[in-house]
Amino acid sequence: MSDNTILILAMRWTHILTAITAIGGTIFIRFVLIPVAESVLDDETHARLRAGLVKRWQKFVHTCIMMFLISGFYNYFVVTGPAHSGQPLYHALFGIKFLLALAVFGLAVVLTSTKDWSKGIRANAKTWLGLLVALGVVVVMVSGVMKNIPKSGVTPSSAQVTLNGNPGR
Repeated sequence: MSDNTILILAMRWTHILTAITAIGGTIFIRFVLIPVAESVLDDETHARLRAGLVKRWQKFVHTCIMMFLISGFYNYFVVTGPAHSGQPLYHALFGIKFLLALAVFGLAVVLTSTKDWSKGIRANAKTWLGLLVALGVVVVMVSGVMKNIPKSGVTPSSAQVTLNGNPGR
């Protein structure tokens, strides 16, 4: 395995594992933790739990955003973008995916902020987390469509493609 192949795999795995962490954690918080905490904790304890959770989850969110951007740009500019050269549908879907991802990142930052300017959004966290989950799922779905667009010059029936987009030999 070449060094390039190892880097390509590392960036792909980073992107996928970051998505699992960020979206999975958000789904857990929205649909498991918040409803249970609301039903079994008094208001003061729930507020302390929320404050501790936001402080800790914020580190994950910021790290995930950074890793998404690094691995995503690498994957697009080095691996998938060149492999889909001259394919407007692929690049249009990338643009849509990127804009949706920016909305997800922005909403995640607001929801994990401890600043006064974000209080209004955080007060309705269940609603906004639901939107964040929905947007995240759409990003994953668009990614799935993009993954199934044949690479430039490679037909779906024409055999294996290595990780760097070159036809297999």
